[in-house]
Amino acid sequence: MKLIYFILLLVISTGSVFSQSGGFAGAPQRIGYGSSALGMGNAMTAVTSNGALAQYNPAHSALFSDYIPLNLSVSSLSYDRIHQTFGTSFQLPPSAGITVGLLRSGISDFDSRTVSGYPNGSFDVSEYQLFTAFGIRLSDKLNAGFGFKLNYADYHDDLDSETSVGIDLGFLYKINSHINFGFAIQDMFAEYRWNSAELYNQNESRNVINKFPTRFKWGLAYQRENYTVAADYEIQALSSEVTTEEIFISGGRPVLISSISELKTNVQQIRLGGSWKAHERFTLRGGYNLPDLSDADSWGASSGFSLYLPFDKLSPSIGYAFVLEPNRVSNMHVFSLSLKL
Repeated sequence: MKLIYFILLLVISTGSVFSQSGGFAGAPQRIGYGSSALGMGNAMTAVTSNGALAQYNPAHSALFSDYIPLNLSVSSLSYDRIHQTFGTSFQLPPSAGITVGLLRSGISDFDSRTVSGYPNGSFDVSEYQLFTAFGIRLSDKLNAGFGFKLNYADYHDDLDSETSVGIDLGFLYKINSHINFGFAIQDMFAEYRWNSAELYNQNESRNVINKFPTRFKWGLAYQRENYTVAADYEIQALSSEVTTEEIFISGGRPVLISSISELKTNVQQIRLGGSWKAHERFTLRGGYNLPDLSDADSWGASSGFSLYLPFDKLSPSIGYAFVLEPNRVSNMHVFSLSLKL
């Protein structure tokens, strides 16, 4: 069973350094937050027409609002995956704001088997992220923000859970009354550290470090009263441990010597999105993303809508997004509820 779990852990957390960025630590946190953002392909670094989405740029926390937004979303994914989000933001007069969010993700009912292949039950993989962001309006045109993320991963009963801290920085600049420019650096310093000594009962086990990709994002949004068009360009800095093994002959006997080095690379991404307010109570959205510019076949797409219900109290709206995941590996359905307190 432990051998099977070790293989699954590698698939979930690390992947090959030459694989797509989704194979690195923190992949669930990079899926997206809510139906409105996912419906626009997550091209949200500079978009303000959907309210404050500080998960994409902490500078959004400083956007002025005369109400407290409350957003909840639940996603339906294949392969027993779980993805749920909650978020809200508050004004801090005279010129600041704060956002708080929680993300729950994981995979349920992993089939656990012995090394011989016999079933011996199942187990779940869980990850949580507590997100906070502080933003301040430096001028009528410029916002700045700082984000703090506390990540928690629990992969198996016989493996100690791990926590990690990530830092976000962001800026939002209003070029004119219709065009915004955004820049953000996300997941700085975030990493998981694992030690399987207790799991395998081997003293020679070593720490394994799974670093989150550091994300550098540039966004541009053109916003009118009834429609928005946005584009994001992102570079993810990837880092992986590489083990090199060499055989030497010592005293007539072969000796295996292993060395560990860090290999750094990057992947470039592009995201496009748009929304159209077809009616005062109905908005349509669409998006396209290319998670690896070196692989034109890695694209994914999305569409969705929001329905604004005719109630003055809490001004509820219901959102839905259909997401064709990158490389078309599966489909994703996202359901959201938004309230104004």
